[in-house]
Amino acid sequence: MGAESKLVGERTRKILEDLAERMIPSGSIDYPGARDIGLVDKVLVLADTKIPMGILGLKALAWCWELSPFFWLRFKMLTKMTPEEQVRYFESWENSRLMFRRWILMGLKSMFMAVFYNDPVIWEKIGYAPGKCYRAVREGQK
Repeated sequence: MGAESKLVGERTRKILEDLAERMIPSGSIDYPGARDIGLVDKVLVLADTKIPMGILGLKALAWCWELSPFFWLRFKMLTKMTPEEQVRYFESWENSRLMFRRWILMGLKSMFMAVFYNDPVIWEKIGYAPGKCYRAVREGQK
């Protein structure tokens, strides 16, 4: 952790790490997860350098998710839930009959997935070689 650890407080970092870990679990031997590649740090750097007011927006997003269980009558903050309760909570959003809940969760997943799959460590694991398709098309191969 470097300068990105100073961009948000410890509590906000914990919220973001829990969110990232539920979206992309760590601990697999074959594939790295959110904690394995330092996903939260990468998201913070991206938000700080590429997006105007990005850190402020990320903090607001994190705290909205932290407090969201109260709006759905679950009287625990997200980070106070066990990992299994967090997974069930996100599954309830994923399977909700309310479309806006599914969209909000899809947006959260998309944010983490975009940064996750932009990491060269992940490229190697999924067999992606930057420029390979472009070179094949240019050379007339299929």
